Amino acid sequence: MTLAMVSPLKQQNATDGQVFIDKMYASADAYDDYVFEFEMTAFKHGKAVEAGRFYFKKPKLIRLEETGSFRRGSVAVLGRDGKVKAKAGGGLGFFVIDLAPNSGMLRSANGHPMVESDLTSLAQALKIFLQEGKVARVSAEPISFGQTGDRVHVLEIFHDRAMSDIYKRVAVHPKTMLPVEWWDFEEGKLVSHSRWMSFRGNLGLAEEVFTIKGAKVQ
Repeated sequence: MTLAMVSPLKQQNATDGQVFIDKMYASADAYDDYVFEFEMTAFKHGKAVEAGRFYFKKPKLIRLEETGSFRRGSVAVLGRDGKVKAKAGGGLGFFVIDLAPNSGMLRSANGHPMVESDLTSLAQALKIFLQEGKVARVSAEPISFGQTGDRVHVLEIFHDRAMSDIYKRVAVHPKTMLPVEWWDFEEGKLVSHSRWMSFRGNLGLAEEVFTIKGAKVQ
């Protein structure tokens, strides 16, 4: 059994996660802009590994650069007009196309849409899970867990109050209250794992970053 499959939470050191999720949302929403690197491994339809760099600027500007084997070299940008422009990697990189925000071409290796991959949207998704009747528990204190073994709060989302069927697990930095790892489960089986790294926030990112041409970020 892998580390991801073993619940680190025990009744005596876990608490209800609703207030914690509210804090995660507030922390993410406090940033005007940010950039981070990510790695994702999806298992549902065979193993797929994705890596890249993600830029965000309020109100909802996004730039995604794929740097790993999954769509390597491709770039997609959600602009202020709400439209997405994208280009493929390799020899087709000089073709720029317009895509609907919900296009299947803008979904990550685990099927999650690019336009809902900013940290505020992810925290909002956790809030929606609770509104749907799912149950959240979180470690009362940071514990050593995850791929790096760092001390983090571990948040788990279950389908019901029996807490026998896990849905999501999130490792959250205890100071920034931002996610650093995320596990997705279906019928108790791990279907994807994501990591966020090298987070930098409130950089004053220029609008030009959120064009296909882009701008160099220091």
